[in-house]
Amino acid sequence: MATYVLCQGGWAGGWQWREVATLLRAAGHEVYTPTFTGLGERVHLARPDIDLHTHIEDILMVL
Repeated sequence: MATYVLCQGGWAGGWQWREVATLLRAAGHEVYTPTFTGLGERVHLARPDIDLHTHIEDILMVL
């Protein structure tokens, strides 16, 4: 079993990995698909100070 963190593309969200995540989980893997702050379904959290460092922190919070 492996653990995967699947990161979104620009202007998308963790939801874009739904089908892949389902297949990986069915194969017994642990899968995380975070949506970055200010993007996708978290767009309501957008602020001028959100940048790459914010998105790195989003990933680190999953780990």
